[in-house]
Amino acid sequence: MLLGVAFLPAPLGFLAWVAFVPLLVALDRRVREEASKRDLFGLGYSFGFVFYLIGVHWIALLSNVAITVPWLKYPACLAAAAYLAVFTGLTTLLGGWLARRSGAPLALTFPLALLAIEELRGSGELGFPWFQPGYTQHDYVPLIQMASLGSVSLVTLWLAFLNVLVWRAATAAGGRWRAASGALLMLGLPWAWGMRVLDAAPRLAGPGTTVALVQGNIPGEMKWSGRHQPEILATFLGLSAQALKGTPRPALVIWPETATGSYLRRQREQAVAVEAFATRNRVPIFSGTPDWEIGDDGKVRQLNGAVWFGADGRVGPVYAKRHLVPFGERMPFQAVFPALGRLELGQAEWTPGTGTVLFPSPAGPFSCLVCFESIFPDLAREDVRRGARWLVNVTNDEWFGDSPALYQHAAMAPFRAVENHVPLARCANTGLTLFADAHGRVTSRLEVWTPGVLTATLAAPGRPTPFTRVGDWPGMLAGIVVGVLLLVGARRALTARARAA
Repeated sequence: MLLGVAFLPAPLGFLAWVAFVPLLVALDRRVREEASKRDLFGLGYSFGFVFYLIGVHWIALLSNVAITVPWLKYPACLAAAAYLAVFTGLTTLLGGWLARRSGAPLALTFPLALLAIEELRGSGELGFPWFQPGYTQHDYVPLIQMASLGSVSLVTLWLAFLNVLVWRAATAAGGRWRAASGALLMLGLPWAWGMRVLDAAPRLAGPGTTVALVQGNIPGEMKWSGRHQPEILATFLGLSAQALKGTPRPALVIWPETATGSYLRRQREQAVAVEAFATRNRVPIFSGTPDWEIGDDGKVRQLNGAVWFGADGRVGPVYAKRHLVPFGERMPFQAVFPALGRLELGQAEWTPGTGTVLFPSPAGPFSCLVCFESIFPDLAREDVRRGARWLVNVTNDEWFGDSPALYQHAAMAPFRAVENHVPLARCANTGLTLFADAHGRVTSRLEVWTPGVLTATLAAPGRPTPFTRVGDWPGMLAGIVVGVLLLVGARRALTARARAA
């Protein structure tokens, strides 16, 4: 329960420092009692179901406007918690079995199993790393600087070991003071290092490029009705004109995901209006928009993307969202089972994009992450490795309402800045619209549920980070060690059976 509460939009991230302690106490008892695999799994599943039910309760609060079959959100909330809890069950099963069979202590096997299973949960078409425990630390900017070394995965691993030390300090028959001292050091040393990193990092603007983010605050029932597109476009153009009156004058204006609710590049009267605004004011506009293309097979492919309207009148390039929301934007596994694409659960059925697209700017090339792509470290890393000097995240979180999801989603985006030492601009339809510097410090933001413009001068990017160069080495290391321990445990189990025979 503590872990679920730590994800709520309140300054309660410190609860995650001890959230796993009750689970560790119960798991240790079951390991000592030689509990069955079913009991090991059931313990984690019960813990996970409560945690995720608190975490995903906002699914039941989603706006009906954005859901084709509104009543599905209620069973979907329970189904999401039930599905995600499977991974917590696998964590306790794996950690407990390894502690029993491999000879390694639970203090080692649990953190490694936790991270290895988290990597699994965030992978593939069903990947959903939304509630990775490391994200609970977003308020503690000095602590999350370690993400530059090994992404949010390293923060999660650190958090797991911190819980282990607290558990040992509270329950161990001997060595409690050593464990307590270790916990204090594990908390204090990364904090002190992070403070030093932040003190050395300049807060001043780097290239001097000013960017305007337009928060249109368009209600879903208006955006998706198909009857108000001229009014919506007028709202965005008016807010953009307001932004250009500021000093310094923006060199780029950004609109959010599916900004006008129309196929902005394809609907000629709207495209002409945006092109005319960009050329008349000599400022490019970058906008999230639905789009479509004709594939090699002659079929139309619908895209959730973003498009560049240049100050010279040219349109393009176009970016297409690569990681689509499973069941919401696309039915997963269609490549294997094409018939799944014919199921109708209200999903949008977009086609995923194929890779990074770089867009020009005076601050250097930037790339785009659409909506929840911002919660996947590897996407941002790929973009930076391909040349992006800053990141743009366009999103439409209106359908979350004022639920915790609105704030959870925004809290994860600055991790991508920390991991790659590049600034980030997040433009949302209803909020949270914000700028973050290359160390994840939110430098400015707009109030939610209000139309407005947020203008800021981009902070300077930093040096390439170990994460950018190497990737998610904590996850890979956890997987390798868990694999070795599994082999050791299996060999010991076979040896024991042979002796018993």
